[in-house]
Amino acid sequence: MSHHVYGKRSKRILVRIIFPFAVLFAVAAVIFWLLSSYLIGRYLQDDLRMQMVRVARVISQSSYVLNPHILLQMKDVINAEIILFDGQGRILHCTLPGFTRSDVTAEIKQKGFRAEDTNEPIIQFHGVRYQAVIQSLTLPGRGQAFLCLWKPAGESDQLQNRIFATTGWLALSGILGLTLLGYLIVRTITLPVEELARVTSRIADNDFSQRALVRGSDEIGMLAHSFNSMLDQLQGYEKRLVESEKMSTAGQMAAGLAHEIRNPLTSIKMFVQVLHNRLQGQESNQSMAASLLQEIERLERIIEQIVERARPGELRVTRGNINEQLTELLALAAPALQSANIHVESRLSQSLPELRYDPEKMKQVFWNLIINSREAMPKGGRIEIASAPVAGGVAVTVADTGSGIRGGDSDICFRPFYSTKPEGLGLGLSTSRKIVEKHGGTLHLANRAEGGVMATIFLPEEKRSDE
Repeated sequence: MSHHVYGKRSKRILVRIIFPFAVLFAVAAVIFWLLSSYLIGRYLQDDLRMQMVRVARVISQSSYVLNPHILLQMKDVINAEIILFDGQGRILHCTLPGFTRSDVTAEIKQKGFRAEDTNEPIIQFHGVRYQAVIQSLTLPGRGQAFLCLWKPAGESDQLQNRIFATTGWLALSGILGLTLLGYLIVRTITLPVEELARVTSRIADNDFSQRALVRGSDEIGMLAHSFNSMLDQLQGYEKRLVESEKMSTAGQMAAGLAHEIRNPLTSIKMFVQVLHNRLQGQESNQSMAASLLQEIERLERIIEQIVERARPGELRVTRGNINEQLTELLALAAPALQSANIHVESRLSQSLPELRYDPEKMKQVFWNLIINSREAMPKGGRIEIASAPVAGGVAVTVADTGSGIRGGDSDICFRPFYSTKPEGLGLGLSTSRKIVEKHGGTLHLANRAEGGVMATIFLPEEKRSDE
């Protein structure tokens, strides 16, 4: 439904842009058509009249103007009727058929002189339109006379009609061509807008995988690029919100489970302590009770760790060198790693700047990464730990030679409750990233080209007040 609505809106935009220009083009083309037809027709009439005037002048100056046979031949040559009047208006010669009749003679006389008197070049005689010109002359022995040429206007009218039709077709073709050109130009604007509308519609249907196609670097392209950037940010916000909700849920679940387990576990611990005290003198039984107490205390520590992982809590920051925590952890983990046939290589820079961080929280992060690397190499391997100063802070890397991340999608590893180990809770990496982000840093995982995974932690250096 939304796609159809956007389609209708885009069409309305297209029409609103094209229609005014199409009307403007049409009005201009019609004006051009009418004006050009009128001017060309007027030019043809004036040119024809000038030709007839020149012909009449030539005939009037010739010696055969009174020869009816020659006038008939001239009629065929110039395709015009020739009428000769004397000074009193009597017709001396006429090439029109039937001119001898008195009524026709009077009509010829009337129309011939009216064309000259009223400057009306077009006359109509017996249903035929003529273009008329009159040239005065002097006849020997007769005095003043008038030579009148009547040229049928049919040919001129046909030529004007053809010109009128041709210019009309040209105007119509121009309107259609300009409209099509305008449509194509407007489509270059509306097409990206329509595509952006379709993407917006799909996003409204919760399909956040859609992206607008960036066409060029103009304003529309910048809009599409900004729109895609906004979508990327929204996806990041949504992902972090989901992770935050999962962590919150995990914290609530962990707190609830811890509460439900602690109560009976505390009771069991009290009874075992009483039993341990009553078994004085029974070393074997007292030893069993002591073992039970140790296991109960281990369960309590596990519960505390689960709650702490699910709810990282507030940071207790101090100034220090991150190498101190790395060195301490490497010393603690060395026996277990050696027994697992894992060799550790450390490259800790001695020129690290001091940072403000929570030592215990960062030890938890490093410990999680070392444990993950150890579990990724059940048959042994190598762990490489390095620290180095970088622009704006410190980078710490923990790399292994394990099997790597399946599919190469590292983001999935940070999802709460995601784990590839059957006994794993899936909270270690998600909690570690949350701790690092609370320090203003970043934690990324990536497969190495030579095999295994590299975890990269960036911790920002505290800005001085004078900077």
